[in-house]
Amino acid sequence: MRGLALLAIVGAVVLGPATARADERVSGECVISVGGRSYLDGPCSITLYPGGGFQASGRGRHPYFATLDIDPDSGGAQAFWNGVDAESHAHERLGAVVRQGGCWVNADARVCAWRPGTRPRAEAPAPSLPPTAWAAGGGRKIDVPIVIGGSEKFDACSAGGHVIGLDPQGDGFLSVRSGPGGKPYAELDRLYNGNEVAICSEQGPWLGVVYGPRSMDCNTGTPWPTRMPYTGPCKAGWIHSRYVKVTAG
Repeated sequence: MRGLALLAIVGAVVLGPATARADERVSGECVISVGGRSYLDGPCSITLYPGGGFQASGRGRHPYFATLDIDPDSGGAQAFWNGVDAESHAHERLGAVVRQGGCWVNADARVCAWRPGTRPRAEAPAPSLPPTAWAAGGGRKIDVPIVIGGSEKFDACSAGGHVIGLDPQGDGFLSVRSGPGGKPYAELDRLYNGNEVAICSEQGPWLGVVYGPRSMDCNTGTPWPTRMPYTGPCKAGWIHSRYVKVTAG
């Protein structure tokens, strides 16, 4: 089933107010991320279907592509894609997804589509370990996910803050860990005095936070009706509350 109701939502917000009268293809930028791996991130073709459905497709001989469907009775959204082998049909179910800005996400997958020039961009990265240390880093992944949302009225993360009190004559950084504690939880990243975070969870003295460059929309300042682990587009991890000043919430 082509998601006949989907582009009525995504089209108005991401692709523009008009819906297609017949199958129509437009250029744009797309993201397809599954299981923590990015299969498409950049220029793409977006096929619009009558009534509101769409398909996001990469370019090339064997492109990755994904479709989204909405159940007209429940209003729930389902995502599908053509799998790791880039097969010819979107037969593999990614599961139920919820909207975050221009993306539809769940704990394992993320599908996004934007018209050219409308994709949110980061102006400058925050100080951190090299990208390979976060993405691969010898297999380092978050062990205790940051679970957010669960309300249609309140923001997905309840508070904000910034890092303070780090001794520039000492280590000078605050470790972001894969769980709420020191060892055996791995260091995923490093934050510095002044870095801003969204505070999304709390376990004892440890805070589950989401963070990114100031200009990036981390999608934590809007309601997520469904409670689920945070999967992006920003980073997430656990930091000690001793070095965080709460400034909002």
